Amino acid sequence: MPKSLNAVEKNKDLRALIIKSTGKAFCVGLDINLLTKAFKDEKYFSSVLKRLREIFLQIENLTLPVVSVVDGVVRAGGFELMLSTDIIYASTNSKIGDVHTNYSVPPGGGSTARLPKIVGTKVAKELIMTAKWLDSMEAEKLGLINRCIKKENLDIEVKKLINSLVDKPRSIHEIVKEMISSSYELNIEDGTKNEIALFKNYVFKGKDAKEGFNSYIENRDPSWKDTKNN
Repeated sequence: MPKSLNAVEKNKDLRALIIKSTGKAFCVGLDINLLTKAFKDEKYFSSVLKRLREIFLQIENLTLPVVSVVDGVVRAGGFELMLSTDIIYASTNSKIGDVHTNYSVPPGGGSTARLPKIVGTKVAKELIMTAKWLDSMEAEKLGLINRCIKKENLDIEVKKLINSLVDKPRSIHEIVKEMISSSYELNIEDGTKNEIALFKNYVFKGKDAKEGFNSYIENRDPSWKDTKNN
């Protein structure tokens, strides 16, 4: 997985990454044989959690948009994988839950770090402590996912989303992700200062903002809309 993510990061022609369900599940967590070994060996258990943390951070920190397309069951480590992505679309027949505590096991892949930032601490505690399953409509109402979509329309809506992402240069998504993640814990005063600093750096040390502005005033398509680059 990390090698694949490294390849994605290095390929600057890519403008979006989709992580998608196949079969009946998006992801239901770690392999049971791996977990059986981990629960018998503390050192190995620690290495598994460290690797999981690194993979999810790598996904979160990719410099292009990462979209989860959920169609089916999402639980445990799969729930934590989903949380590490930027945008989440889910079909109406999806079931979503952390569910670790059903087995008296706490989350180990980032739920307690990421979920409160998305839905707030009170809701996060309820979802994790009760191991509550959500349908995608409930998840959308909580702000846990971006959109709940009828199964038959899911691919169509995902295609629209991806088209609206890839018609922009990769650099703009990279800087927006950096702005949001680096300002999240700051107050408004410091966050807006951070935004301005990153904005100026993006404009004057890169080419895409100037190209975008020039294409606008010259009434032409910007260079990145060349079809052979899409």
